[in-house]
Amino acid sequence: MTIEKTFEWLFSRFKAQTIKPHSFDIDCLKFIAEWVNREKEKNKQDNILFAKLYCYVFVQEILHYKDINFAQKSMHDLLSMTLPEHYEKFTQKLNDFEFNAYLRSIGINPEEMHFLENEADIEKLKKAEDYFQNVNKWHYDKVSKSLDNQITESINRFKNKL
Repeated sequence: MTIEKTFEWLFSRFKAQTIKPHSFDIDCLKFIAEWVNREKEKNKQDNILFAKLYCYVFVQEILHYKDINFAQKSMHDLLSMTLPEHYEKFTQKLNDFEFNAYLRSIGINPEEMHFLENEADIEKLKKAEDYFQNVNKWHYDKVSKSLDNQITESINRFKNKL
């Protein structure tokens, strides 16, 4: 249920012949609807950076999934995650990126790893896995501090840009 559907329902009920609302009932409902609309607009204006990023990420999700409803569900899943969970996911992606870059540097294409048949390539892969299990370039504490700094700097820099 949304606030919009609630208002639609109440307004349609007041139009029905069986219910006789008083003019004050209608005035009260209009007052509440106008207040809700003002609060929603104020909330959006207070979170303009979020709105910009929401639009961008939503489009990316639609392009990725080719399904608006599934993309919207994905957005809700993303928004339900805690910030530390996002930071952890971000840290893992950075390490994955570094691992794939390392694989490319030793002549292994990460997208074709499951096709490796050459014994020399398999040996390179084992050494690469050992290397990266012992040395993760990106650590959660440093990444989260860096993200905190970048986020607060971005808020300060762009918060007044509509």
